[in-house]
Amino acid sequence: MKKGGLPVRSVRWVCAAVFSLVLLAPAARATCGAEGCPFVREAFGVQTGRYAFDLRYTDVTQDALWKGSHEVSLAEVLAQPGLLHNEVELYTRTRSWVAEGRALIGDRLRVNVTLPYVDRQHRHALYHGGGAAAFERQPVDEWDFEGLGDATAIGQYRVFDRRGWPNVTLQGGVKLPTGRRHVPDETRTHGVFESALEPSARPGTGSTDWLLGALVSQPLPWKRALPFTASALMRFNTKGTDDFEAGDELQAGLSGGYAPADWLTLLGQANLAAHGSDRSAEASEVAHSAMRSLYLTPGLRVRVSPAISLYGLYQARVLGRSDEATVAGRSHFMFGTTYSLGR
Repeated sequence: MKKGGLPVRSVRWVCAAVFSLVLLAPAARATCGAEGCPFVREAFGVQTGRYAFDLRYTDVTQDALWKGSHEVSLAEVLAQPGLLHNEVELYTRTRSWVAEGRALIGDRLRVNVTLPYVDRQHRHALYHGGGAAAFERQPVDEWDFEGLGDATAIGQYRVFDRRGWPNVTLQGGVKLPTGRRHVPDETRTHGVFESALEPSARPGTGSTDWLLGALVSQPLPWKRALPFTASALMRFNTKGTDDFEAGDELQAGLSGGYAPADWLTLLGQANLAAHGSDRSAEASEVAHSAMRSLYLTPGLRVRVSPAISLYGLYQARVLGRSDEATVAGRSHFMFGTTYSLGR
């Protein structure tokens, strides 16, 4: 400790406390719910033991009307052909708590299991013609619900690991239909028209989906630099509740980082999220358009003890393209904590 200064341990805990207070503040404009929060989880460098447990939180708001490569007005959305008597997505807010467990089995195999709990608000309305003025007089259907989401299990096996060369890891897994599939009053009637809460907006989709991908990680020669990591994970979705089938999804990313101090790591990623169009068996259910988005993702990790770390990420959408009008988020925000144990 320098004269007149604070001990390094005290500074570390003060920074961690400030960091936690900032992250726990309400994040009303955060957006990473139904459209996903793509990030390279393996690039955080937070697991120091054979076993690790995460708890992370996201507060999600999707309220930007989006078509093609830019935001659009309500009038532009309503001008789409074939929209008459169909639903117009207006707003989705999702607050999620995600529990994650990771275990290293031997030197090459790692197993990750995640289970989310979802608290969501969703609004859409039927359009019967007459432009924006008439649409604003239409009743808006709103749902407020919560429940357990779908669990995901992924195995990662390192197939190539040679000094001076990139490490190559294959990954595969399954998303299981553990989530809540139905909510009260999920289908409503307006005259002769029905308005339904689509299965993709509920906590669980009711489908069993398959995941396949790979990780490539290249250690860098600088002492405090994290490895440069490239990741791709594809999810092949199947039919679920009401024979609704969400579009297949791809999440890919490039990541790196630098640790200016033993207890602080600066993180940086570029992330791609892409999903195909949904397919609905019910005319009253929304089938969301295909969407592709590119994000820049700065973040940081604070190690408060050898076993406990806090981390946070902010994602800014820099490019996006949808096949049809949809509702999207402008940015993403998440934070979490990791506890590691075992040797």
